[in-house]
Amino acid sequence: MLHVLRLSIGCELILCDGQNTDFCARLETITAKPESVTFTIMSQSPSNTESLIQVTLFQGLPKGDKLDWIIEKCIEAGIYRIIPVCTARTVVKVKDPVKKAERFTRISESAAGQCMRGIIPYISPPINFSDALLEHDSNSLCLLAYEKERIRTVKCVLNNIHPRPISLWVGPEGGFDDSEVKALEDIGAVPISLGPRILRTETAGLVALAQILCIWEN
Repeated sequence: MLHVLRLSIGCELILCDGQNTDFCARLETITAKPESVTFTIMSQSPSNTESLIQVTLFQGLPKGDKLDWIIEKCIEAGIYRIIPVCTARTVVKVKDPVKKAERFTRISESAAGQCMRGIIPYISPPINFSDALLEHDSNSLCLLAYEKERIRTVKCVLNNIHPRPISLWVGPEGGFDDSEVKALEDIGAVPISLGPRILRTETAGLVALAQILCIWEN
């Protein structure tokens, strides 16, 4: 506020509590040592950047730093929560899930601030596939981005359904194996096509999210 934005007394700006509430505030005082600022809250209102459609992305853990990109871009697009999943075809080995989660949180905070989100989306530590199944909300609509599905699109599934939370499953490089697809179908997952082209794992979740929000946010 003081060294980058160089705010001065009397400046008005929007503060957010990270819980979907924005505050219109005026800077009243600046203290040098220790550095601090105080504001007068003039009004508050719900953040207008949050979608009413809560989409949780269950993302198969990809190689390299692809997950960093997925987190950043999906938060910009409006994702509600991301759960990285270690699957049968996951290549990368997670040595320290807690340290990974701390890194993911920093990325989430930065991305949420950049695009003025009303919340900081939760990014869980990587978990295995069986635990991810337990995280699935049975009241949500479960969608499986599946490269072998050729007919059923996101639009076909959503057009005649009243909006509700969505669990979106995207596999790692190589996709989900047959036993994982069967397990997802057993909990009610609907396989969907994202179009005629096969997408990379880091692209599929973002494309599916964009289609979902485009259809249901009208």
